[in-house]
Amino acid sequence: MFKKKSLILILLLPLFLTGCARAQGALAPTGESSPAQEMAPIDSNPDQFLPQVEPASLEPIINYVDGLNLALTGDFSHLRATALVGCGCLAIANRLENLLKSASLIGGNYKLASIKLEKDGQNQKSFKVVVDRSEIRRVDKFNHQSILWSASKISNTFIVKRSGGAWLLRDTK
Repeated sequence: MFKKKSLILILLLPLFLTGCARAQGALAPTGESSPAQEMAPIDSNPDQFLPQVEPASLEPIINYVDGLNLALTGDFSHLRATALVGCGCLAIANRLENLLKSASLIGGNYKLASIKLEKDGQNQKSFKVVVDRSEIRRVDKFNHQSILWSASKISNTFIVKRSGGAWLLRDTK
C-alpha cells in the first residue's frame, strides 16, 4: 500500500510543481530576436504576432490557451469561462475531464504560436490561430502504464463574438 502511494506521489509531483509555470507560458517568446526586429515599429512588420484589432477581441483566444494549460492540471473553470455555451472549442474540456478520471498527465503545455485576422466585423471576428502543444506523458492511474503523446501543431479558426459587452469564443473550425 505504501509503495502505491509513493509511486502515485512521485508521478504527480512534477505535475503539481509545473502547473503554475505552464499556466504562465501561453505567450512566452521563443527564439532570439535581432536588435533590428526589436526596434522596428509594429506597423512595419506584416507578420506581427498580434493583429491590429480591438485588444479585447483577442482576450478570449489568449485566455483559452492559458485555460488549456490549466485544464492539464484539472482546473477547467478558466477554459469554460472563455466561451459561449455550446462552443465546439469546449469539447476538449470534456475530453480532458473524462481522461483525468483514469489517468494523470505529466508535463506538456500549450503555447500560442500565431494569430492572424481573417474576418473583421464590429461584433464578430474570426482569426486563424496556431497553437503548439508539447509532448505529454499520460499515466494510467490503475495499471500505471505510460504513453507519450508526441508534440503537435494545432491550427484552427477561432470565431469570437461580442456578447453582453464582452468578447467570447463562439466557435472553432
